[in-house]
Amino acid sequence: MSSPSSRAAQLRGALVGGCSALMTALAHTIGGGGLPSGAAAPTLLLVCATVGGVASRIPRTGRTVDVAALVAALCGAQLLGHLALVVDGGHHGVVTTSGSMLAAHAGAAVVLGVLISASEYLYVLASSVSSWLRLVAVDRSPTVVRRSWWPVDVVVPRTNSLRSGLGMRAPPAWSPLGA
Repeated sequence: MSSPSSRAAQLRGALVGGCSALMTALAHTIGGGGLPSGAAAPTLLLVCATVGGVASRIPRTGRTVDVAALVAALCGAQLLGHLALVVDGGHHGVVTTSGSMLAAHAGAAVVLGVLISASEYLYVLASSVSSWLRLVAVDRSPTVVRRSWWPVDVVVPRTNSLRSGLGMRAPPAWSPLGA
């Protein structure tokens, strides 16, 4: 059975891989390279998924260290993804990048690093709270059925005691057997 922190680490890896692939593809499209097609798209996904898998193995130590590690993983994934798009996209040659594009990528990596770290923390917190609430709200103890036993008093009604047929079960006195 997995713990909330191990599931949160998997969430972190998926978010790092998915966000870096999306940011790299969008930056490549906006930069004039067009949408990744052919072998470039699977290569980009493979590179970003690998970086996401590596990011999911980074242990949580502290908030600042975690954000710095996530920012480094996001920047590395964008760099490797950009190189994969350049090589597979047929843009062989010198890759020119502007300072504003690098600043935009770095700023996006910082913002995403903070958001991914916060979402991982909130996932662990919500998972922990929901497991405690489940213990309290859902009572799975077996129900105890208590049946009360009340004695039933059978009372012979008075009308039956006044009938003549309730006497002894002997033959009548006027018969030859009864005398």
